[in-house]
Amino acid sequence: MKNFRYILTIVILLAAAALNYYFSKPDVSLPRKSLAEFPNSLGDWTAFSDQKMDKQSLEILKVDDYFMRSYRNSRGEVISLYIGYFKAQNETKGIHSPRQCLPGAGWTPLNTAVYQMALASDNPGTAPVNKFVMGKGLERQLYLFWYHGRGRIYASEYWNKIYLIWDGLTKKRTDGALVRVNLSIAGNTEDALQTQSDFIQLFLPLLKEYIPD
Repeated sequence: MKNFRYILTIVILLAAAALNYYFSKPDVSLPRKSLAEFPNSLGDWTAFSDQKMDKQSLEILKVDDYFMRSYRNSRGEVISLYIGYFKAQNETKGIHSPRQCLPGAGWTPLNTAVYQMALASDNPGTAPVNKFVMGKGLERQLYLFWYHGRGRIYASEYWNKIYLIWDGLTKKRTDGALVRVNLSIAGNTEDALQTQSDFIQLFLPLLKEYIPD
């Protein structure tokens, strides 16, 4: 038993040393467009407002490239889109889960689930994303958000950590992004979800230009 514990300790130390070695080396840098170039028009939707983070928020998030933009369609509906991209992630810098960031300023989660989002027509199938209905008094907001990058779309922050370690070791890449879309629920949640899903389909095929696969 003592020999087993000794060997296990050695294995853990060697694994830790290997991880430290790989993550201390610079990540592979792939060509990509800046998010500042993201289209202002998406189908029937036209951008009308761009928001900026304050200095304190940027220092906390440490995001390398981002935008927060509101779009309006011909029916007057408004959708907000946030994309935050990290060139590399580690134990001190990485995506902050909206599970902790969304609640606040009087907003509370009323319903949370994993939603199977349809992918682009040239890549049929679905991918799991987070669906949050947030409430503040009588107001309701529907949020869809997910982790995106290195050829994957997924909802789980725990899988995000696992993928970061695996891709860091096998691909020398820890880049990635958080994508978040939200709008007010004027009628029922299903109608809002359909509007949001249709909007996402307009830009989903474009993301590989800004978030490398």
